[in-house]
Amino acid sequence: MQKRVYFIMSKPERQTLLIVESLPPSRAEGLADLLEKVARTGWMDAYTARQRLVGRGPSLFAQGERRELVPMAVLLEDHKLRCWLIDPVTPLFAPARLRSLRITEDAIDFTTGSGPLRLERGMPVVAVLADTSGRAAEKNLKHLMAQRLYQGAGAADALADTALQRAILRAEPVLDLYLLAAEGGIQGAIRILPGGFDPAGLGARATLSGAGNLEQILDLTRSHAGSCTLSLDFGLANLPGCRLKNAEDGPRWQQDNLESLTRYGWLLVALAAGQTVTAAADATGFLAGELAPELTEIVREEATTQTGGSAAPETATQPGSLPPPPTAGREREVRHWLGLVFGATAGLGASLAAGGHQLLGGVITFGMRTGLLPASLAVACLWSGFYFLRLKRRIENTPTSKTRSLAMGLVEVQGRAVRKYALVAPMTQMPCVYYRLRKYRRDRNNRWVLSSASDSGHVPFYLEDDTGRVKVDPRRATVNTRTRQEGHGGQFNMLFGRSGGGDEKWIEDLVPEGTSLYVLGEATEFGLRRPALRTRLVTALQELKRDPDALSRYDTNGDGRICEQEWAYARADLEERLLHASLKAEAASATPEDRVIIRRPRQRSLPFVIAQSSSETHLTRRYGLYCLPLFLTALLAAVWTFMVVGGRTG
Repeated sequence: MQKRVYFIMSKPERQTLLIVESLPPSRAEGLADLLEKVARTGWMDAYTARQRLVGRGPSLFAQGERRELVPMAVLLEDHKLRCWLIDPVTPLFAPARLRSLRITEDAIDFTTGSGPLRLERGMPVVAVLADTSGRAAEKNLKHLMAQRLYQGAGAADALADTALQRAILRAEPVLDLYLLAAEGGIQGAIRILPGGFDPAGLGARATLSGAGNLEQILDLTRSHAGSCTLSLDFGLANLPGCRLKNAEDGPRWQQDNLESLTRYGWLLVALAAGQTVTAAADATGFLAGELAPELTEIVREEATTQTGGSAAPETATQPGSLPPPPTAGREREVRHWLGLVFGATAGLGASLAAGGHQLLGGVITFGMRTGLLPASLAVACLWSGFYFLRLKRRIENTPTSKTRSLAMGLVEVQGRAVRKYALVAPMTQMPCVYYRLRKYRRDRNNRWVLSSASDSGHVPFYLEDDTGRVKVDPRRATVNTRTRQEGHGGQFNMLFGRSGGGDEKWIEDLVPEGTSLYVLGEATEFGLRRPALRTRLVTALQELKRDPDALSRYDTNGDGRICEQEWAYARADLEERLLHASLKAEAASATPEDRVIIRRPRQRSLPFVIAQSSSETHLTRRYGLYCLPLFLTALLAAVWTFMVVGGRTG
């Protein structure tokens, strides 16, 4: 009987997929040069590229016409990344459910709902062990988030294969086996569910556990197959049409997950039979001169230099050396209550606007008729303009200092942000020194409304330059960030760079660790609060007088009396001891970089600015641009006020 072999079919449009083997986060430090080159091509920004390159299993990096993707694939391969160029595949059938099996020395005979299938010894097999409930993927995510939190992004890694396989078997496992023919097609596919087949064929290998029997079949497949490619990454790998759903996605989420698992298996078979990028480039006749102009330069640079571009910022903190961030404390609670009061006030105003149109209209009409409304606008704009002008002048007139030679008072420091605590952004899990997270919900009018906000203003960090470090307390600071991420669908989608619809949206502004920072604030000493040395000396001398045994140590002539000269010696000895004890206590209470802290000035009129920038130029330019429209609006409002008042008096 002739065996039927099914080959991978592509969609009519034949839009090629560029699939890359993801790197674990612990090996992602060397991607800085590649990410810069990808950003220069204009294909995608560096953050998106990193999200698609870091993770588990195969990941969709880009899709489009083959001629456009080959140069990018060559660039990835030049950076030692394994990648494939394949056409989108259409599964011709789903794996057949296993009913029973029989094991012989030369083969494993499977009986399925669609007929018999045989795994002959030496036959290549692609095996997919997956959890369709999502619990294993969730456990891997929690493991990854915990590692990033306490060890830093450079040390974080996903679950090991043995641990992930154990987590899958403890959840809702499914084992798909794709039997491959010698010519590369699929000879048959089997889907094995725990408890869905007769385990008698396993003989002595049979267990009382359905998951245990599933594991035994996997071990038998490995021993019989000539080559067995096992994938545990369903639900973790970023491949088109293979998203893992949950109960919130609708009543058919379990059936949808099985269909996604089928597409995932066919894609893995296509990858197993796919050409290497180098072979694809040779087959299509791509030469360096035929590449896109932007990529030609990059590939040429790769051929002539070993390293290029800017390196990733060094991380001063070592993995595992950072303590957990401190709790928010009472100040955050006060800000929370202030937010509630503000929200209640805003709600009252909205209710007034919705239900009291006549009253609101009367107030506006009175303000316009009397000139109070334009006058208030003029005063507000004039005050704001002068505020930004004073801030601009203050920044320009404050000299830049080094951390080693900081004077107490208002200072301006520039350097690199370094974490003091194991702080990571809540959604993107990026190591950072500051984050601000805002959550929005869609209202009845399909508009985004802010529902909650949080930040890490209570977590100090270090600012490091070429002379040392200084501690920065960002509470009540004006923080200007340049890194913003926006996502839908929760932590899982944002962490793995996936987008999803819904009625919730998160916007996260953060200052990543290692970025260049500009800080303008007040430098103060940060030490233990203790009485002055003179006060402590007086107390120690009084205690000495009350202790005859201690006092006798200073009676050098042995006459039983403390003369004036002996008392002066006792006083000098106590003062020296207190001084040494004070210095020792200060050294033990804080590290050198913690002895000076930059915080909000006690004089409220002085600014406290933290900006993600290497210089003050963009700040002064920005504040200068703020002043012009504010002063212009104030002038127009003042003219408007005079016209209203003049019209009433005339």
